[in-house]
Amino acid sequence: MLRKRGQNTWQIIIYLGRNPDGKRNHYYETFYAPRKSLAQARENELKQIFDKSKYGPKKKISNVGELLNFWLDNLRDLGIAQERTIETYQGHVKKLIPVVGHINLYSITAFEVQDALKDQYSNLSSRSRKNIFSTLRSALRNGFGWGLTSVDVSTGIRIPRVETPEKLILTFEQLERLLLQKDYKHYLIVRLLVVTGARLSEILGLRWADINSQNGEISIIKTVDSRNRKIKNKTKTKASKRRIILDAETLEYLRIKRQSAKVVSLKEEDRLVFIADDGKPMRHRAVELTLQRMLKSAGLPKIGIHNLRHSVLTGMNDIGISLADIIALSGHANINSLQPYIHQTKTGLNILDTVNRQSERQSSQQK
Repeated sequence: MLRKRGQNTWQIIIYLGRNPDGKRNHYYETFYAPRKSLAQARENELKQIFDKSKYGPKKKISNVGELLNFWLDNLRDLGIAQERTIETYQGHVKKLIPVVGHINLYSITAFEVQDALKDQYSNLSSRSRKNIFSTLRSALRNGFGWGLTSVDVSTGIRIPRVETPEKLILTFEQLERLLLQKDYKHYLIVRLLVVTGARLSEILGLRWADINSQNGEISIIKTVDSRNRKIKNKTKTKASKRRIILDAETLEYLRIKRQSAKVVSLKEEDRLVFIADDGKPMRHRAVELTLQRMLKSAGLPKIGIHNLRHSVLTGMNDIGISLADIIALSGHANINSLQPYIHQTKTGLNILDTVNRQSERQSSQQK
């Protein structure tokens, strides 16, 4: 349908069918042209676009909000993302739908999406804002792959710049001071985090069957979601499965703990090493409180649990441990995934001093 709205101004109305609620749905466009024939040509062009059933609104998924929800359900159904990751995406989708959920897929443009996102989420950190944008781009990229959009608009959406603050880490000397604070309920968990550089989920997932006292090793096989208190029969990645050698003192702590462990219905070997008073996996918050009390007692700055892992891996790098050995300890797949954990605290070499020392070595060898 074509309506004249004024001098050289036309309104084009395209009937798109009915929405799921039964209401008639139209596309409206104001077109500026000196002749009606030009407006009619634009009308025919739009009809050709919307007549393609591939892109029309008669699809079950017709706007960005519906796409985001379907994309999230699809991730759950395929099991290709961990539960914690799904929860994070769910939070992003909840924030995105009021902002971009109304945008129709059959006429979507990158500019329309970017304009809707302008000045949004400014109260969040730059990292959180970037992650929300990235979630939207992933869903839109999948929507294009599913044939729900005519173009891949995700390529035109710019991601906010992230200002990454330097993580606060402890030196090896500070970590040793931390481990002297022994009179705390969950001291052994903190000790294991320090001596292994492992993730909290991996330490809380330890079973007695995973501890080999004879070889002085622990095996990282299972993990615990410490926020939802659920046991997972897998590690974060395939590379995360590994064995770690423990020191004699830590092994002794584990031996004493095993002797004093409460009797539960599970077979002893299948029991988790660390359980809460109600018999369930430990809470993240309980370990966090112990860590903060130990830090305060040692006169050390406040850091998060995961910063212990950063501290251990950075310290190993600083004293010259090979990257291969650090990767073996940390359970990273490669150097690239390890890189965010290695904080460059080394002092650079003076190039002139280095050249002079090299010349002196060569001279002494010639003599």
